[in-house]
Amino acid sequence: MSSTKERVFVTAASGNIGTGVVRSLVKQGIDTTAYVRDEQKAKDLFKEELTTGHLTLVIGSYSSIDVFTKAIQGHTRLFLLVAAHGLKPWSMSQIKGAFGRVAFEQSVRQIVDLSSAFVSSYGKKGIIGYMHTAAEEKLWTLADENPEQRSLVVLRPGSFMSNHFMADVHTIRHKNKIISCASPSSKSTWIDTQDISDCAAVVLSESVDKHDRNVYELGADKLTNEQRAAVFSKVLGKSITYEQQSMEDFYKTYISHGLPHSFVYNFAMRASKDICDNATPEISLIIGRPLHTLEDWVNENVKAFQ
Repeated sequence: MSSTKERVFVTAASGNIGTGVVRSLVKQGIDTTAYVRDEQKAKDLFKEELTTGHLTLVIGSYSSIDVFTKAIQGHTRLFLLVAAHGLKPWSMSQIKGAFGRVAFEQSVRQIVDLSSAFVSSYGKKGIIGYMHTAAEEKLWTLADENPEQRSLVVLRPGSFMSNHFMADVHTIRHKNKIISCASPSSKSTWIDTQDISDCAAVVLSESVDKHDRNVYELGADKLTNEQRAAVFSKVLGKSITYEQQSMEDFYKTYISHGLPHSFVYNFAMRASKDICDNATPEISLIIGRPLHTLEDWVNENVKAFQ
């Protein structure tokens, strides 16, 4: 399909991933609609993109199905992202199911869904796996109702490198430590959100048929916790160590930060099993460059950890 005929609708457009998708599409000259809740934030965020004539803002939320129904008309593709935190366990599948049905009924040809690697490794075991698996199931059912006209592509990223901004940034800055309940040799697979954005933008701008029914897992670095601490040591120029805390202390710490039981319990589950089986260097075939390593990401964000 020609990019001049495409119109892409991006949900959660002012978040880290959505922002990257929007900017990449607009840079390619693809007409893009950013679905956001805060109009002023979006205007500040996309100041340059709005001058190109290729970006339109629509103000709405996941509960504004009437707004979405009107706004999605005339679009050919949809990037669908719904953050799990703050939702009821069943909400994500309801939202994605509703948005997906409306989009397909309005002749959207392709939906690119941001899911999670939890689906591959845990299925419905654990609240994050349940939410994304249930949502995926609804979207696959919708796509398969009319497979000739409805394309679905699913992205399943591993752990976001930006998660280091949650608790790790504080213990690294003030204690020179990374603290969690997993063993020092336990491995996690990390991905830069910019790589997720770039992958989504490529899929949304290339032929629909090329990527139809593909599930792309995304993981750049599979590192033990000791290796992760070594990366921070190298970049920051000081010794950062890894400290294993008890499950009980881990649970109490995150509960005290206001996270609900189901999410903290889900995070604790990862202490014994990574959410990605392996790193996925093959994603470079899609985005046209190697995935960013954790060292790349820390170098890019070094000031936050000093």
